[in-house]
Amino acid sequence: MEISVINVFQLVLIGTAVGFLGGFLGVGGGALLIPLLNYWMFPSMKVSPEVITHLCFGTSLAIIIPTALSGSWAHTRAGNIDWHIVYLLVVPGILGSFLGSTFSAYLKGSVLQTLFGFILIFISTQMFFQKKGLEESEGQFLPRAFATVIVGLLGGLFSGFFGVGGGVLIIPLMVRVLKIPIHKAVGISIAFIFFASLVGTIGYVIHGWGNPYLPPYTLGYVHIMSWVLAGIPSIFLSNWGVQLARKTRPLRLRRVFALMLMVMGIRMVF
Repeated sequence: MEISVINVFQLVLIGTAVGFLGGFLGVGGGALLIPLLNYWMFPSMKVSPEVITHLCFGTSLAIIIPTALSGSWAHTRAGNIDWHIVYLLVVPGILGSFLGSTFSAYLKGSVLQTLFGFILIFISTQMFFQKKGLEESEGQFLPRAFATVIVGLLGGLFSGFFGVGGGVLIIPLMVRVLKIPIHKAVGISIAFIFFASLVGTIGYVIHGWGNPYLPPYTLGYVHIMSWVLAGIPSIFLSNWGVQLARKTRPLRLRRVFALMLMVMGIRMVF
């Protein structure tokens, strides 16, 4: 498998888009990354169908790591991250992320794609048609510790299983269940995503190690060249996304988020 100049351009473009989404919407960008890698990037590299979906998931998580790290720093400076809540989410999230990547390694790629698509469609529908949101509330918020731990576990499982940062699940849960305003939820989400994607990536490296169908330049189910070429531009665009998010009204932010998930979910199912 050779990486052409066109492939390099594709990966830089993907990293640019994913970095912006990570900062603007508080998601790792996996909802965009996985379809692009699955239908556009890896087929042009002649990756074997036997491993293409798992390679998409593992590589997606690896690319999300620098995006989430950059986004976390930007949201910290903006005052959007409550680290006490992040810690409560991360501890169970780490366990969930590793377990999710383990379960995913034993399922067929076609099953994973279909499940991923349906979940995105469901979440996006709920968010788009939600009436006056909790994110518009004022005052202090203090989520219950037990509920926060459960949200972290679910977010970690989702992240590791589907190769995404977990923001597509954890943001709606923080807004609806923990009653955290949307701009705070976006900041907390991107911080959580850094830890979840790091652990999930390790899981995909371990479970893909030695697979004979994998192409060159891979570390388990992580394609190293894709990680580097898409990960670097994502760092710079993430900060721009955070700045734009601060100027956007909460309702508009939520609906942009929901529409993005809907389009990607339909694409993955059909």
